[in-house]
Amino acid sequence: MKAVVLADNHTDYDFETPEGDVLIHCGDFTFHGNPKEMEKFKNYIKKQPHEHKLFIFGNHEKIDKKINYWIEYLEDETGSKCIHEKEHEINGLKFFGSSYTPEYMNYAFMQDDETRKEYWKNMREDIDVLVTHGPPMGIMSRIEDGTEIGCEYLREFVDRVKPKYHFFGHNHAGAGVKNVFGKTTFVNAAILTEHYKKCRPPIVVNL
Repeated sequence: MKAVVLADNHTDYDFETPEGDVLIHCGDFTFHGNPKEMEKFKNYIKKQPHEHKLFIFGNHEKIDKKINYWIEYLEDETGSKCIHEKEHEINGLKFFGSSYTPEYMNYAFMQDDETRKEYWKNMREDIDVLVTHGPPMGIMSRIEDGTEIGCEYLREFVDRVKPKYHFFGHNHAGAGVKNVFGKTTFVNAAILTEHYKKCRPPIVVNL
């Protein structure tokens, strides 16, 4: 089964989306989460031919107070599935998503240290494919100036549970694939650079 993974296009849809069985968006498809930007994402994902289409939100999707409305709208209009805090099984593989990231300025889906610690400490462990917006600490998680933006509690969870795959974005400077032998394949699928220039296509992974 072939997965096509992307994140952080921020309303820029001037790229080719590879063929595959599963299309996964790891969030930040908008700048502000306003209705026009959400409509653009709806139009993009609706026209994609992939049999399965999954998404979560990123910190730029400032829709926290209307999350149920937007989940229902996008799912009904596109046939896709939002897996934020939900499990979705495809061909025996269990997918689970979370949009939460560490606190930074006035953005959405952010949690303080104590909340994230408890969240990942008590998270379900029967996950084959983990989809988050942000990276785990130490895995493709440093921005260009060297600042660490990954979540230490997410890293502890991944080290403990060892999902087969972990897909994320958020850190535009860390895009790529990192294989940990015998453990987890990590994919940072951010499309835009840290300066919001397009330089990368979606990443294709054979699940």
